[in-house]
Amino acid sequence: MPRKVDDMPIFEKITRYSARVGRSDLTDAGRSLGLTLETGGTVFIGFPPVPPADWLQFSGSSTTVFLPAEAYAEVYHLLQTEAPVFFTALNLFGMRAAFVHTELDLSRGEPTGEGYDDTSLEALVVRATKEADGQGEQAASTQ
Repeated sequence: MPRKVDDMPIFEKITRYSARVGRSDLTDAGRSLGLTLETGGTVFIGFPPVPPADWLQFSGSSTTVFLPAEAYAEVYHLLQTEAPVFFTALNLFGMRAAFVHTELDLSRGEPTGEGYDDTSLEALVVRATKEADGQGEQAASTQ
């Protein structure tokens, strides 16, 4: 179910990854990961001690993410031990999110009542999908 919304990768399967550990005068990200996505997109994830304010960037089919250095071990472990693994990155009206994650169960739809936890990855994916389908404006106008 990979989906692109305005060049934002949503729930895209990671087909390949490479890890780098080193030092450079060009960047303070001593550790980084490169991801290749099922749709052909690429992702660079840098892990500097302090991520920059502009920590999520999109350029065509390429996404750049800067996460805190301490997140490297968790992300690398997920890539090594789980299959399949997915990547999602969003910027919805200035609300940014980037995740390396396992399977999401969106088939159950939005639960009755309050719906998803508004801060969950599932809620962000559902919202982005509705925006892409043109339902976001309708939902916003009925609130």
